[in-house]
Amino acid sequence: MSQVLVIGARGKTGRDVVATLQRQRGVKVRGASHGSLGSARDDFPMVHFDWASPATWPGALAGVTAVYVVKPKITDPAATLGSFLKTAAGVERIVLLSEIGCDRRDASTDERRAEQVVEASGIAWTILRPNWFQQNFTAPGFFLEGLRDDRMLTVPSGNQPVSFVDTRDIADVAVAALLDSGHAGRAYTLTGPEAVTFAAVADAIGRAVGKSIRHNDPPLDEYLSKSAAAGTLQKSVDYYGRIYGFIGRGEAAVLTSDVRNVTGHAPRAIDAFVAENLKAWR
Repeated sequence: MSQVLVIGARGKTGRDVVATLQRQRGVKVRGASHGSLGSARDDFPMVHFDWASPATWPGALAGVTAVYVVKPKITDPAATLGSFLKTAAGVERIVLLSEIGCDRRDASTDERRAEQVVEASGIAWTILRPNWFQQNFTAPGFFLEGLRDDRMLTVPSGNQPVSFVDTRDIADVAVAALLDSGHAGRAYTLTGPEAVTFAAVADAIGRAVGKSIRHNDPPLDEYLSKSAAAGTLQKSVDYYGRIYGFIGRGEAAVLTSDVRNVTGHAPRAIDAFVAENLKAWR
């Protein structure tokens, strides 16, 4: 039986990849995490994994035939990912979670360089380029506190719509790429079934929970300037400029059929996600 390594198994997409591998496919899974092991929430083997400590890599890779990986959060993610892949002798498939529009970014950006490292690895690869996650609206440290506590959603979007995608749909595509034939050398742009503005999502959540929630949509230049003034590293400010600029130019409104084509089912809608998660915002 195949064994799949899921790096970041407790992350937004990783936990859904694990669940889909186990419950729908019955595949043996090994989770890798930088955090503490042995959580009661984990019903699968977990190993300690640290991108900054190559000594942790061989134990995570031992006996696995496929790997799900998110771009490392480290100073030079592409170089680190390249070093990691050189140690993955027994791995036959790798699925990289990237970002929507990454193929059109400058080749010098960390995001595109990470993709290029995977493409040149010699391992059968698939790249996933999802739009913004629906789960960002329930994620602590992301949008949750603003929606729940401040009744405010601050995002510089230029009032442009986004085809938000559910991480469960991302996981379904990832699992197909990890286990099934026909996905090697392919890159999929993953979106929801419709594009809506952040203002519309804030309003929908507010109406559903009986609160008045509004979208604060500052100009991108102002948002970036304030981030820099607050001490945000310039590299991060530049990254924010790329991802929010993509939205502001209307490019995040794209709709694709990749989720349906790979999985056979339609992508989940944002309205359904809101209805499922009312407790998070109350």
